[in-house]
Amino acid sequence: MSIGGINIALSGALAQTQRLAVSAGNVANLRSTGAIPAADGTVQPGQSQPYQPQTASQTSVAGPGGQGQGTRVVARPTTPAYLPEYQPDSPDANADGLVAAPNVDIVGESVGQMTALRAFQANLATIRTQDEMERSAIDTLA
Repeated sequence: MSIGGINIALSGALAQTQRLAVSAGNVANLRSTGAIPAADGTVQPGQSQPYQPQTASQTSVAGPGGQGQGTRVVARPTTPAYLPEYQPDSPDANADGLVAAPNVDIVGESVGQMTALRAFQANLATIRTQDEMERSAIDTLA
């Protein structure tokens, strides 16, 4: 492994922190409801815009020769963004008593967070191993 190996492991660790941040935002806004938007995506004045949950997708980054150079995460809006929920007492409720609740799967988010944590730990282990190998090589050559 070379400095490129450390860069790849660092990109993996960064990707996992981004995945975790996206998931944490979704979980933090799980109960944030808003008005059900019109077909053009707007809500009536004075009503709350519903939270737009995100989905993190991880892709590999290839170099000019097709060799791997790391990974990255891109956050995209979840579709559908919301699910109608019955809350007739909400100031954002429509005539049927429905509000827009974020389309967040708490079980899926929990699994995603645990996966991101384990992948982050694996990337850190790769960096530690690389550091130990370089130290051993320097001690041998010195």
